[in-house]
Amino acid sequence: MVRQDGDPTSVGGFRVASLEPVPAPPKPARAQPGRSNLHRPRLTDLLDSGASGMVTLVSAGAGWGKTTLVSAWAATRREPVGWLTLESHDNDPRVFSAHVVAALRAASGAADGWPAAQRDAVLNDGIGRIRALGRMLSQLPLPMVLVLDDFDTIDNPRLLRELGGILRVPRDPFRLVLISRTEPALPLHRLRAAGELSEVRTHDLAFTADEAVDLLAAQGVRLPAEEIALLVRRTEGWAAGLQLAARFITGPDGGSVADFSGDVRPVDEYLSEEVLARQNPRFRAFLLRTSICEHLCGDLADAVTQDSGGQRILEELEQVNQLVVRLDSHPYWFRYHHLIRDVLQHRLRLESPELLPQLHRRAADWYAGKGMVIDALGHAIAARDWGHLGRLVVEAAPMILSRDRSRLVEVLKRVPAAELAGTAELMICGAILLFDAGDYAGIRERLREALGLLADRTDTDRRPAEIAVRALRAAANRAAGDMPAVIRDSTSQLSDLARVPVARLPSTLQYRAIALHNKGVALLWTGQLEAAERYLSRSSVAARTAGVPLAEINALGHHALLEVMSGSVREAERLVCLARHRAERGGWTDSVQVVAAHLAASVVELERSRYGPAERALQLALRAHRGDPEAAQWKLTLGIEARLAMAQDRLPNAQAFLREARRRRYPDARTPAIDRWLLALESEADLLADRPELVQRRYGSQLRSVGLTLPERNLLVRAALATRNPDAAQTLLTERGSLMSETVATVEARVLGALTADAIGRGVAAGELLGKAVVLAAAEEIRRPFARLAGGRLGSLLARQSLMTGDHAAFVADLLQLIGGTTVPDDIPAGVVALSGRETEVLHYLPTMLTAAEIGVELGVSVNTIKAHMRAIYRKLGTPRRRQAVSRAREYGLI
Repeated sequence: MVRQDGDPTSVGGFRVASLEPVPAPPKPARAQPGRSNLHRPRLTDLLDSGASGMVTLVSAGAGWGKTTLVSAWAATRREPVGWLTLESHDNDPRVFSAHVVAALRAASGAADGWPAAQRDAVLNDGIGRIRALGRMLSQLPLPMVLVLDDFDTIDNPRLLRELGGILRVPRDPFRLVLISRTEPALPLHRLRAAGELSEVRTHDLAFTADEAVDLLAAQGVRLPAEEIALLVRRTEGWAAGLQLAARFITGPDGGSVADFSGDVRPVDEYLSEEVLARQNPRFRAFLLRTSICEHLCGDLADAVTQDSGGQRILEELEQVNQLVVRLDSHPYWFRYHHLIRDVLQHRLRLESPELLPQLHRRAADWYAGKGMVIDALGHAIAARDWGHLGRLVVEAAPMILSRDRSRLVEVLKRVPAAELAGTAELMICGAILLFDAGDYAGIRERLREALGLLADRTDTDRRPAEIAVRALRAAANRAAGDMPAVIRDSTSQLSDLARVPVARLPSTLQYRAIALHNKGVALLWTGQLEAAERYLSRSSVAARTAGVPLAEINALGHHALLEVMSGSVREAERLVCLARHRAERGGWTDSVQVVAAHLAASVVELERSRYGPAERALQLALRAHRGDPEAAQWKLTLGIEARLAMAQDRLPNAQAFLREARRRRYPDARTPAIDRWLLALESEADLLADRPELVQRRYGSQLRSVGLTLPERNLLVRAALATRNPDAAQTLLTERGSLMSETVATVEARVLGALTADAIGRGVAAGELLGKAVVLAAAEEIRRPFARLAGGRLGSLLARQSLMTGDHAAFVADLLQLIGGTTVPDDIPAGVVALSGRETEVLHYLPTMLTAAEIGVELGVSVNTIKAHMRAIYRKLGTPRRRQAVSRAREYGLI
């Protein structure tokens, strides 16, 4: 506080008044409402709603427009508004209370009606003035608002304590507005709980894009919407920042929005004066040194500064609305305001450039110790510590298949190109960048050079780098389609991983999951299906445990492909749903790692003859490719397009797709399982083109030496039937089963068996085989074999079957509609009703000599149940007796 003559007197660290009577204070200056013509209704509405409580707090750092906002709002109020801009000498309770009284009297326009006794009490010496002030505020003759600007200058504990006391009790009709840079040391929690406190904070004061347009326009700056949005992001809506940007843009050099940052002169000068100049040396050093970090927690700050108390300093900086913003998702982490961090980094480069590498190394060590490898990489690059960077790259390589892929690539792009050939580890860094760019040939060349540099090292020293090399080489070979090479690299990688301690290579679990996955995919496309199923199952679990979700999604998608291409449609559908759910949850629905799941989904829909959904799934796969797909996926996509075209009677299109698949786009590709599948599709196209002899020639001479799969043998059966040779078809159908159980192919084989049996006059056998096909197909909603074999006698056989498959009547009706058959055979009278599954079983016993009781023993049910079924059979066939029912069933081809 200053004496009458202006000399300060300090007591206990606080400025207080002398004991002489306080002279009548001058009329406190009120902020000028006309300072801003901006209309911000969302904020004036906040202040209006706050006027119903006792206290409104407007709290933010420098330059956020606190005073301007409240001043403009005050000019709109009907009740008197007293305004007091506080200074350090107002820490004296006598001066404070006298200035408050003067502000209120000035606002009211007259002293008449003021309680004289209370007013006199306020003028007494000592802290009792504050208590008297509270009593006076309760007895104001009319509603009034008092604005206390720069309240953060009040730091007298006794004064704050007494002010807190008078705020304990509502004092209608008095309302208080506090404008402060810091959180006031008042019992705000009580006011908040009582509903007597409203708050306007930094995030409220931040300018929106629309408000920024008005602010800049007032300064003669008009910008496109995208530049306004960029400026708002860069300034975080900070009013002073936007005004400084306007000055920068309209300055003599005519700066652009893209060039505006915290180290341009206007911003640097403003923040240096308003923020840095106010800090003590320790705080200032803390700010400068920790500005190298994008995000901060106390432990990281201590590691960088090699000091203690970092968390306390960050908390204090947040409390005083200076510099830092708490991260909502991580409550112990903070970040600097973007422009302020620019200023701090600029000042650090100017004042202590020699410290920068050391500070970044400390940060890199801290992040690496916490397993936050990408952040560690960024600081190692900033420190130009290439040896540390190389070690970190070996650990980070699996992240190319994680949610952090884009972050990893962006960080590694900051490594100077000249450094990427310095060590084997830095060559791995370059290989990761090539992998992301799809340059698989370049990867293999780069990795060969890396292995050459590792040759002279000890086993212990080189093994982690070799694991990374093999992982990347397997990924590159997989993309190129060289599946035997993928198996070799993955097998060696798994062997090496078993000999490397986790402490030596913390990302061991991630490498193992990726190796299992790559080997599973390679086993699948080399036709080793049982082994592939084991590895893909293990890899999806391992990837989920290790935190490489993209590898998990890709493994699930390939497992789904294995299942559907082996005929297990329902299981494939389950795996597709699981993969897509994982992708949607992580925001990766368009990721290349989901392509396999989309392709599997398309095949599932094709097996169910749902062409619209099959086409949509295929389009999702094509969109997710993003450029050159893997060789296997390229071939699969063309094969699925061919199958879809054939299902829609677009044979020329199908043949064009298959010709494209034969083209050697990937000269190193070795995917025998896919090639064999494509050959089967070509055979199907040949059958549709009435060229069965090509199918017989192809499988008769080319593949018999290695054994036929069930789908391939089905193709030969179809060729035999097409050449009117049912005996040859029957021989093929009785040969040994396929190389593995295949539901779709089994359904097709039974349908073919029914057609063959019908062709040679074995009607009962035809019905039994078709019934088995329907039962198996209905369980998994498989329709494609029926659609593919439509025509000829299949419609009639299915129509007869509709009488014997009561449990699957709806499915059979669906099949009849799909292939264009009739619901009831022409030679069966109207009124004959379909038999249930149990009734069909009983019907087959009726031609025998077994009694109803003996039939019940055979079927494991009571004699009364058998008799009930027999009566139902007689009724549905329109006959009164057993012998007539047998005769009628034979007549209809049911037995």
